[in-house]
Amino acid sequence: MKPSLINITSICALSLFLLACSPEQNNEKTAAAPNAADTPKGLDYAFYKAAVEPLFLRPRGGYIGSDAGCVACHTSQANAPLGLQALTLADGRVFWTEEQSRQNFVNVAKLVDPSDPDSSRLLNAPLAPAAGGERHSGGIFWDSRDHSEYRIIAEWIATGSDSAGEDVVPEMDYEFFRSCVQPIFVNPIENAMPCAECHSGEFAVEPPENSYWTEAQSRQAFDDLVYLIDPGRPDSSRFLHKPLHPNAGGDLMHNGGRRWFSKDDPERVALEDWVTGNASGSQCPPALQFDYPPRA
Repeated sequence: MKPSLINITSICALSLFLLACSPEQNNEKTAAAPNAADTPKGLDYAFYKAAVEPLFLRPRGGYIGSDAGCVACHTSQANAPLGLQALTLADGRVFWTEEQSRQNFVNVAKLVDPSDPDSSRLLNAPLAPAAGGERHSGGIFWDSRDHSEYRIIAEWIATGSDSAGEDVVPEMDYEFFRSCVQPIFVNPIENAMPCAECHSGEFAVEPPENSYWTEAQSRQAFDDLVYLIDPGRPDSSRFLHKPLHPNAGGDLMHNGGRRWFSKDDPERVALEDWVTGNASGSQCPPALQFDYPPRA
């Protein structure tokens, strides 16, 4: 029997973490670390490489496997916001090459705010909501801002320029959702289930009989859906990634079938415009015009 992809990823993550902690670390020759002035937001690359990047490999537990670290979900293949590179396997070892680490550094820098480290998405996602954190499908890693890992990352973020903030995140337009996006969930395409079949308890609630959704229903659905979107980054948004066919870069599994077989599908393109903050209001593009449900 072939091992599952999750188990392979988990083993790789654990193995790489053990390698990182071993005195016999990878002896690969690397180029000199760039000066902070030449790095994104002035962040210290050497600090990142030595103290922050290894944290992405540390076993976390959770629902995807007892050994899974951040890398198990947050690789570029999974289109997750952290944007980590896939691990390299060579000579019986798993690791990030120097080139991959530098790309990781660039991607991770997008999620930090050196002018206010504690507001950084990189810190707030794994932090307990009771301590001011956000929802994180990978679980809670830190109960408070005093956790040693939190403090290490915060210290690294503070190495950046005081004038460098976090990347601007576009605001998702609620009116466009209510008018143009929400009807998708009850208008299936051929060979695919309606979203409401599985997600009616979340963002795809059924509308009242022979009527449109109430304002309260739409607002709750919007709040639930935003959790599956990475504003400004369509390819990192589960909402646009899960229903996309794997041959077009979508997720390997989606029980409801595939709604789009290409990233150029007009409906998906219209949704990308919304996710990137370029679509607002109640006027819907042709790909998002539906007759059901009827408006009162």
